[in-house]
Amino acid sequence: MISKNFKAGLMVLALVVVTAGMPVQGDAASKERVGQSYIDVPSQLRKGTTKSLKGYVSQLLSKKYVSAKKLYDPPFEGIEDKLYISVKREKAMPIIAGGVASYAGNEEGLAAALYDGTVRIWSRYKCRKVRLPGGGGALHTGYGPGSPALAATGRDGDRIYVFNLEECSRIPGEIPVEHGPVKMMALSGTGEWLGIIDNFNGLLCGPVSGPLQEISILEGTPLSLGYTPGQGVLVAVEASGRIIKQGMKNNTRMDSDDVPGGPFVDARMAGYVVCLTRDNGSEVYWDLRKRATVKKSEALEQEPAWIYKRNGGLVYSTGVDRWKITEHLGMPMFIVSYSAAEKLLRVRDLDRETRYYSVLDGKEIAGTEADDWKLISPSKGVYKVGKKFFRLYDLVCQKGTMRLYGRHIGDKGFYLWWENMGSVARMNPHPMELPIRESILADSPALWVPLIEGEVR
Repeated sequence: MISKNFKAGLMVLALVVVTAGMPVQGDAASKERVGQSYIDVPSQLRKGTTKSLKGYVSQLLSKKYVSAKKLYDPPFEGIEDKLYISVKREKAMPIIAGGVASYAGNEEGLAAALYDGTVRIWSRYKCRKVRLPGGGGALHTGYGPGSPALAATGRDGDRIYVFNLEECSRIPGEIPVEHGPVKMMALSGTGEWLGIIDNFNGLLCGPVSGPLQEISILEGTPLSLGYTPGQGVLVAVEASGRIIKQGMKNNTRMDSDDVPGGPFVDARMAGYVVCLTRDNGSEVYWDLRKRATVKKSEALEQEPAWIYKRNGGLVYSTGVDRWKITEHLGMPMFIVSYSAAEKLLRVRDLDRETRYYSVLDGKEIAGTEADDWKLISPSKGVYKVGKKFFRLYDLVCQKGTMRLYGRHIGDKGFYLWWENMGSVARMNPHPMELPIRESILADSPALWVPLIEGEVR
């Protein structure tokens, strides 16, 4: 429920603040939308809950990737010799929203302002969407996970609008910004406190209903603005590494911190830890409670942020591996030649690349010219050279009459194909694992790696 102070503040905002003219949507707004992608919000998002956000992410993953278990499903009989697949494991980072002007929050509560003027919301409240007056995406969005309120500026950044998520409506009126446009905005998770940095680098804060009071003029370039998990401290980070802190409940300035190792080009908060990034990509982690640097491993024990804005869209870093599949027509075919002079096997591989292997240890080596290459043929998948035997792929499993084989090729991933054996058998010596060969000597065992996927965090 919204607190009495918050409700009273909303009443004051509605009665006292005079409504200004609506922002004009000009040609610049139209140009910003060119090339932007948009998404239709599916039915499971209509309640706007964080649970539905993870459900939507899982749905996106099922469309883009194949599950590890699916790799063990044989094809329909008769098409096994018409195609094979390659699969590559990658970190699953689906795009959860496109055409994003700004966003705020994390997996526990998220608001994304789109260029079409709508703000999509995933929270514990049923409100899933609100709309900015005048159209156009919000220049900045203020939202703290769990907050019953949301704040956003118009596309010009000189007016702040407040929304009540319990009623799913905008509170009449606005908070004017004297020195707009707003550069940064933050809203506490309780929905009580709002902080902004204006165009003059002024740091202002106060109740979400206003008015906002200027408490400092930042000397350096602002990189980040946010609230601590307890919501009582506003934190502003400058490029120099200086951290300004303001206690909201008592409206008191706290001692500043100076993070060594600057200057910095980016900063973000996770729990009580601020991560500052240098221009070379290296990072420094500062604990606000200890007022000291900490190791990355300790910093990641805080509340990591898994949602990022990239190329105009919001990306959800799920923390899981998924398998991306590519289909190839025909049957997998190897062309293998032997050079007695160089003691080499030359393999025209499944990815159409040529690789060379030593017949001494079966390991891949750099190729060389030879005049005595001789094609050799396999017997049941095994190539014989003198007294030695070589194998390019391994049996993965057999279900019924269908047998699955696998070969791993460097950064290309695994190549998998089925063969109809005619006779029925059931074999799965390495469940949920696929083979990697360091040597193609037939008596050299493959290394079996697990198909770990994990749950979406």
